[in-house]
This record gives sequence, C-alpha cells and structure tokens, in this order.
Amino acid sequence: MDELQALLARFEGRRIDFKEEVSSNLYKLLSAFANTAGGTVILGVRDRDHAVTGIDLRNNTIKVLADSITARLSIHPIIEIHKIDGKHVLTVAVEQGRVPVAYDGRYYTRVGDTTREMFPDELREYFQQSIEWDGTTGPYTSDLIDEETVRRFLTLAKAAGRLTTIDPAEPIDSILRRLDLIRDGRIKNGAIILFGRDPQEYFPNSILRIGRFRRADIIIGDHEIRGNLFSQYDEAERIIKNYIGVIYDISEEAMQESFQRKEVWEYPLPAIREALLNALIHRDYFNNTVQTQVRIFDDHIRFHNPGHLPEGITLETILKEHYTYHRNPKIAEIFYRAGLVERYGSGIERMINVLSAVSLPLPEIASTPLGFTLTMRKDPFTREYLQKLGLNERQIAAIAFLRVHGTITNNQYQELNAVAARTALNDLNDLVRKHIVERRGRSRRDTHYLLAPPGALEKLL
Repeated sequence: MDELQALLARFEGRRIDFKEEVSSNLYKLLSAFANTAGGTVILGVRDRDHAVTGIDLRNNTIKVLADSITARLSIHPIIEIHKIDGKHVLTVAVEQGRVPVAYDGRYYTRVGDTTREMFPDELREYFQQSIEWDGTTGPYTSDLIDEETVRRFLTLAKAAGRLTTIDPAEPIDSILRRLDLIRDGRIKNGAIILFGRDPQEYFPNSILRIGRFRRADIIIGDHEIRGNLFSQYDEAERIIKNYIGVIYDISEEAMQESFQRKEVWEYPLPAIREALLNALIHRDYFNNTVQTQVRIFDDHIRFHNPGHLPEGITLETILKEHYTYHRNPKIAEIFYRAGLVERYGSGIERMINVLSAVSLPLPEIASTPLGFTLTMRKDPFTREYLQKLGLNERQIAAIAFLRVHGTITNNQYQELNAVAARTALNDLNDLVRKHIVERRGRSRRDTHYLLAPPGALEKLL
C-alpha cells in the first residue's frame, strides 16, 4: 500500500502512467513500455488529478484482462489488486521486451510521458538492435541443411574438446535442436547460414566478395564466394593465400623441426583467419545492401562487413576492457565450439599480438555507420622489395629467419648461409646501414640483430 501511495503521488513519466479504464490506449501504452524500459500502468485512477475511480472486478476481470493482453501483445504482465477507499485499483507491470512488441500491427515507444508510434527509421533500427538475426526462425525444412557440413563441424568440435555430448550418428534435426538452432520445431536463420546447402536462396546478399586491386580503380581479380559460412571461410582463406606472397625459412633449425622448409607469409595466417572470422561472424545480416568484402592491395588488406558497434561501445572499450559483443550469438557459439574462435571476444587482441610478433604494423580499425573495417599493412620486407634494395640471397634468407625467430647472430648467419664470419659481418653491416635490421648488444659476444621496427624503412624514401 505504501508503494502504491508513492506511485499515486508521482507524475506520469517514462515508466509510469494512469488509466481510468481498459481501452485501446492501454494496449498501446503497454507496447510502448515493453519497447523502451518497461513500466507500470495504474488502472482505476484518473490521469488528470489521480483521483481513484476504481475497477469493477466482477465477471473474472483479472483473468480476462491478462488473457487479452497476452493475446493482443504476446506478453505476460504482472497484475496486482489493491484497495483504496473501498475501491479496487490494479497495477499492470511489464518488463522491457527482448523482441519488439506490436499492438494491432503497430509498434509504439515511450518518449517522456508520451506514447507515440515509432517512426520507420526508428523501427528499423530497433528491430536490428533488439532481435538476434541468427535466432529468428523461417520457413525452412531440414532438407536445406548440408549434412556433410554438420558432420564436419562435429568432428572439429570434438577435436577441440568443446562438444562431447552429441552423438554424430544422431539425425540432423536432433543435432540442430541440441545446438539450439531449432525452436518449437522451426529452423533458425543461424542453421541455414551455418550449415545450409544454399543460404543465398533465402539471403541473397550473404556472400563474401574478395577482390585483388592494383589500385582503388584497377581490379585484377574478383571472386564471389557463396555457400554456408564454413565453406565461405575455407574458400576465402584459399583465395587470399593465392594473392599474398610467401617466403621460406630453410634454416637448419626449421628443417629439423619438420624436415620441410617453413612457410613465412607476408601476413601471418592466424591474423588473416581472425580478421576473416570476425567479418563473417559479426556481420549485420539484416543489412541487405552491403556485402562482406575483402580487398587485397599491393601493400595492405582491408576487411569490411556491414555491422557497426552498438551505441555507447567504442574500440577502446573492446581493447581495454575485453568487452564481448556478439551480434549473432548462435553463429559465434558454433564457431567457438568448432575451435575456430575464443568465446570472450579476444580476437582483435590476439591479432594485434600476432602482428606485433613479426614486426608488422598494428591493424587499423574503424567503426562507422557504414560498417566495421579492419586494415592490415603488409610487411615491407617482401622479396621483390628486398631485391630492389640490392640484397643478396643470403641476406634475403636471413630476413626470413628473422621473421620466424626474431633475432639472429653472426654465428647463426654463418650456419644459415655456409659463409665465413667476415662475409656474415659484411652482410649484416649492410642490412644495418639500410635500416632493415638493428644491432643490439654491448660486446662482440652478445651482439645480435633484430628486424627494424615498422617505419624505419621510411628513412630510405
């Protein structure tokens, strides 16, 4: 009673309103509360002066009202009965909804103490923010699912130790249900985009486009990758590797590890995979106008997907506080179980660590209303560039060694190239003069060489 008296003493506002009787305005108000921050309606009180007029509770009024609200709005309010001055008053409380709530096909919002219909732009933005695209169901049947992709996923998940409760021999419907990709017998969007035979039949713009550019206006390669996300991921990595260079570490140490020369890519493959998975998982699939794109230039790669950060979240928040934001939580969950990503949103941090470990520039990241863009700059030490600087094959082999091991000594240089100490010293001094490596150590015994930090080559330009 004390709480009710306190409510009666308040003015109408964003989360409280007074209605004298049940009418269409009540349903609009409850829709608005559910679409904003929740709220309470006090029934049986005149809004003008808060005079208690009362509600007639005969004829099973409470049940009829609750059933009516559920039928018209698909929400379940909390209704309580109070008595003031011999008259009955009802409080009808609703929480903020997880999905938009409509009354009679229209969506309402609360602005101060006013209830109004949402504008089209407001409604579109609200849908995108409130509904998890991958959790929405559609008119799909199980024959649209590619069984081979599902079985492959289960193999990956078992190897990663992240899914041990599902028997691979189970029927596909049963597997999808246990993965929470079926609700009330209806298949979710996430199942189609992850495991579908042809997701583009329903989501025509859910393709991945990879282009190789000589300049912004000169395209020398264009690939449109269709299929489900697992096949897009595999095909995209294959195409990107065809467009980026690789050198080989043929040092004795590398050969002893695997009996094969070690590949050293212009961009470390773990960083490429992280950027690619980020673009596929966090895409805004409600956006049907922009495709996920990878643009490969001579000196950088740009990953772009439609889907900017939510309001109030910045790049600094993600990097400093390890903020986890999953626009498509079911897609993220499946890739996590497959062992391809980590659960707690550390992909960008791992990418930064991988690039730093091989002396590459840190990625450039931007979030705008047009989407999320991540740019990686190429290692300046390509074979073609090193040859232009006049490096011999011994020095180029040493650069490959440095990119893998981080440091090299005169003795290691001699062993790598089968040359005398004087030749090794001359070659290393030449690399120092050209600002490609830096000499460290205070005595001859502890002298070693590191790759120069990014930007050091600008001294040559």
